[in-house]
Amino acid sequence: MSTFESASVIKKQDSARAYAISLFPALSIPTRMRSETHYSGKGVCIAMIDSGFVQHPDLTKPENRIVRYYDAVKKEESDLPPEKPEFYSWHGTMTACTAAGNGTLSRKLYSSLAYNANVVLVRTMDDKGSIPTTRIAHALEWCLQHAHKYGINIINLSVYADEMDTSLEHPVTKLVEEASRRGIVVVAASGNNPRVPLYPPACSPSAITVGGLDDKNSMLEDDGLYHSSFGRTIEGLVKPEVIAPAIWLPAPILPGTPTHEEAAALSALDSMLDDMMMKTLPLLITKTNLPLELLRSGNVEEIRGKISERLTAEKIISPNYKHVDGTSFAAPIVCSVIAQMLEANDRLTPAKIKEILTTTAKPLENYPSEPQGFGVVQATAAVEAAAVATL
Repeated sequence: MSTFESASVIKKQDSARAYAISLFPALSIPTRMRSETHYSGKGVCIAMIDSGFVQHPDLTKPENRIVRYYDAVKKEESDLPPEKPEFYSWHGTMTACTAAGNGTLSRKLYSSLAYNANVVLVRTMDDKGSIPTTRIAHALEWCLQHAHKYGINIINLSVYADEMDTSLEHPVTKLVEEASRRGIVVVAASGNNPRVPLYPPACSPSAITVGGLDDKNSMLEDDGLYHSSFGRTIEGLVKPEVIAPAIWLPAPILPGTPTHEEAAALSALDSMLDDMMMKTLPLLITKTNLPLELLRSGNVEEIRGKISERLTAEKIISPNYKHVDGTSFAAPIVCSVIAQMLEANDRLTPAKIKEILTTTAKPLENYPSEPQGFGVVQATAAVEAAAVATL
């Protein structure tokens, strides 16, 4: 029985009244990665090239770790991303917190492995929801131009170009290769469709391409493959090189959004005793998408069922977090492991880091090799090997 399945049948007794705990208990990233190291990415900077971002407490409190924000759509720099969320803000904010969030809004529960790392945030999605190849290339160029100034060690790309082009002449691939030559580690999400070939940057030879693991949100040894994209480069290299958790992952809900309001209201109602819930429902129901007809219902089980349905539909795990899936989030997890590795040994080259990650990875038995590369990233083993590695 997985963590999710067992949670759905938990009952709490109070004065002969029982109610189900509906909130999804997502395991934290350090727990599911079995990380047993004191390294936290301190002194390392990860550049996140993604859709868009907002200022999030997991990155700004108690100390701000956002080194710089660059809007590649408007071609404007600023100290911090906007405070007001837009539709394109959620994906980037979630990936950034997956890579370097410290879990401030969860009392450190939902933190990254690299919770002390700095980040540079680069927006690439425009108001129409488009991320063209030219903008990804521009974002990479900006990162290369400012890498020394802002101390960029790692670039995460959870976006992809428009073209199915595995040639070394593709503009994104050329820039990934240049970044690697300059000593910057580039990590790319492989994509979420095994029936579709790899797009740049996932097919870039020097990138560390990350596919997905389905760990069932459980510590049991029953891991499986996520439906990741995979393939080979023009040089015949297998991609992805490694896989990491890509489903049931905790990620922040954007503060101040209707989703945030609903998550807070539903979480509160779900945690209350029956009589408290019935008295409070009229005050909170307008903050949710629960049917107003429930106000006329005296059926506690029906009301709790509707609350549970909404929590499940919105993937809510707490007032401030929800669970997400995709290789877009597996890649930042690998970035956080690399940040730990670089903190342990700042002399590591991109090639050496890839070598350590692949040689310490653990293949999934009874699954084909191409979708998983060398296997599941082993965080502790990789960091320990990095600390003693010689070039």
